[in-house]
Amino acid sequence: MCLKLEELFGHRFVVDSRQVQPGDVFVAIKGQRVDGHDFVCDALAKGAFAVLVERDCGVENQVVVPNTVQFLGMLAKEIVSKFQPKIIGITGSNGKTTTKEIVWSVLSAERPTFKNEGNLNSEIGLPLSIINTYRGEEILVLEMAQRVVGDIKYLCDLFPPDIGVLLNVGSAHVGVAGSPEQIFRGKWQIVEGSKEALVNFDDERMRCRKCKYFGTKGGDYVLVDRKFKDGSTLLTFRMDGEDYYYKLPGYWTKASTLSVLVAFGVVDMLDIFFNPTNLFSFKPLKGRFNVHKLLGGYLIDDSYNASYESFKMGIEELLENFPHPIYAVVGAMKELGEYSKAYHEKLSRLLEEVDGVIVCDAEEESKDIDSRNIIYRSPSHEEILEFLRKHVIKENFCGTIYFKASRAVQLEKIVDKLLEEVSANDA
Repeated sequence: MCLKLEELFGHRFVVDSRQVQPGDVFVAIKGQRVDGHDFVCDALAKGAFAVLVERDCGVENQVVVPNTVQFLGMLAKEIVSKFQPKIIGITGSNGKTTTKEIVWSVLSAERPTFKNEGNLNSEIGLPLSIINTYRGEEILVLEMAQRVVGDIKYLCDLFPPDIGVLLNVGSAHVGVAGSPEQIFRGKWQIVEGSKEALVNFDDERMRCRKCKYFGTKGGDYVLVDRKFKDGSTLLTFRMDGEDYYYKLPGYWTKASTLSVLVAFGVVDMLDIFFNPTNLFSFKPLKGRFNVHKLLGGYLIDDSYNASYESFKMGIEELLENFPHPIYAVVGAMKELGEYSKAYHEKLSRLLEEVDGVIVCDAEEESKDIDSRNIIYRSPSHEEILEFLRKHVIKENFCGTIYFKASRAVQLEKIVDKLLEEVSANDA
């Protein structure tokens, strides 16, 4: 039995058959490695209300469409168009998710505001998030991701931003996108596809007539000063020649501070009051420069992902604000393709600014990390843990240990184990 499209409304849509719950709509997507159509029967056996497919699978409760990914996009677009919300689109090579969370926190203190969940930011994930959780809020804050040129344009065509935010353009995924120039061209599509744009003044490539600017060197919204004092971060922003002062609890990195500055700019462009109240309880997302006390020093978990540019920001933060000796536990940067060796060699020179480097050789690319200050390397998480226990984390430790690599390296397993041990010892 074939269902009508309107019968699907009100049900949760899922693209992974393992996540199907009774009443869900399973969307079969043909990927490079796996074809969702092979799992249609599994989804129905788990209680799926219907399956969305591109071909007749010979089952009941199927809806056949020409392209399931495009159908998700058009359905989400139709849902959004009914409410005519203001749309904030955010992209960049680094910091998209954190910026989305901070912009949402500020806006939601004053207006009903929607954000796409987690990192559901692709041509599949973003429509899914809207279909399943958007309830007509008057502002949408949408994180938009790019793997290849054209991804941002596709998302902007579906959900045209009133304000497009371009944070930065770096080397992340250069092996997939093709070249640094193509990455920039693809990211710039958010500017081209938006009514207005807010972009990084510090990057001289980002200039256009409809752009407003945030940054540290100039622009419409400027980070003038950032100080960490008595457990709080003191911020000074400048707009229209006037300075604005804010005090946020806890330690805020330069990168997260710039995300607050973006929120400051967005609310001004929307003519909404900048209300930082929700930021008083804001916690950095896991693996994004989480600062933990470790004996007399610090453990910093920046293990969520890595590019050369995010490494550079992290190490600058360490050198400026954290105690020596500084040890960096690092691993490979993935998806760099033909540029991998050059970027890992560049990273090696950067790492020589810290006191010691421990390399996790879990991925092949890490062989090109050859800093002169490497004190240990191993493909084993357990061996690295044992080295840290014996040679770094001693009773009189008062320095800093920094963890960073691409997600495939799974450095968070070492971080979590160390934090468990410290917590158990404190108890």
